[in-house]
Amino acid sequence: MIKIKIIKLLLKSRRRPFLVKKNKLYIKIKNSAKYHIQNFGNKNSNKIFYVIKRFRGGGLFSNLLYVLNHLIYADKLNAIPIVDMENFTNFYSEKNKIKGTKNSWLYYFEQVSKYNLKEVYKSKLVILSDDKPDSNMSLSYKQNKKALYKVFKKYIKVKKEYLKEANKFIKENFKNKKTLGVHWRGTDHKVLPNHPFPPTKKQILTLVEKVLNKHKFKKIFLITEEKNYLEVFKKKFKSKVCYFNSFRSDSRRDFAANERKNHNYKLGYDSLIEALILSKVNMLVCSRSNIAEAAVFFSNKKHYKVHEIFNGFNSESIFFSLFLWHLKKILPPFLGGFK
Repeated sequence: MIKIKIIKLLLKSRRRPFLVKKNKLYIKIKNSAKYHIQNFGNKNSNKIFYVIKRFRGGGLFSNLLYVLNHLIYADKLNAIPIVDMENFTNFYSEKNKIKGTKNSWLYYFEQVSKYNLKEVYKSKLVILSDDKPDSNMSLSYKQNKKALYKVFKKYIKVKKEYLKEANKFIKENFKNKKTLGVHWRGTDHKVLPNHPFPPTKKQILTLVEKVLNKHKFKKIFLITEEKNYLEVFKKKFKSKVCYFNSFRSDSRRDFAANERKNHNYKLGYDSLIEALILSKVNMLVCSRSNIAEAAVFFSNKKHYKVHEIFNGFNSESIFFSLFLWHLKKILPPFLGGFK
């Protein structure tokens, strides 16, 4: 009983509605003995389609990495890829249409082929991806980067409005100014099982000051989801700090339970804009995360220098993960605390 209550407490901060209904498509593939290969009709008898789906999934850049991995698979099969995040929903899905669609992939990116889901699900040979990564997939943007970047350039097109928004921010805040990017994770990343521990206040400020003094940066572009962390930087570095007006809170629950309109979509919007901006800075201070890795990946710069604070991973046990970061934060290094 205690274990169930603790699990519910943790998951409450990350709970968002998953909108899959028991529609005909969902029931058909769920009960099919040949789950991965389907015949939905007689259309396109000379083509192979590869549907990239991921029910629930993770953050925006975890989902993007997952799609990139499956695009590699689709190319190896000489199949036509298409992303379905309409019938198989995730953290960013909304009940109502966004930009004329319920496919949350299309909120942020163009479709990866010229076909649409309606036509694909009337076609003769359709391969459906798994929902979870397999052992052959890259688990970070650093692994098998050449192959990942090849399909990224071939298939992935960020919606133009996001590129314009990111470029507008850069122009108004740090164009032609030497800028340090900082990504400081907080909120539920302090307690999630088997996730990298985020930096402490002392760790991040010490490293940022060191880098600033050495490289003479004029501006700092800060990404953080915690209101308190933003105030720490504004107080310490004053006018040097610039930041995108993204959603922030000091409560983990607000990210799941916020009542603003299209909250899930807007969380992805914020993340994508911030990563695009981060890809244009000169250097980065961060902890290990998909946002930081995606920004470096987007930049494709060999000289993009990253100073990563790596504190190891939280416990796999939910009992320990809830308090371990807070304990290690106050302990001296020789007793297992952070350095």
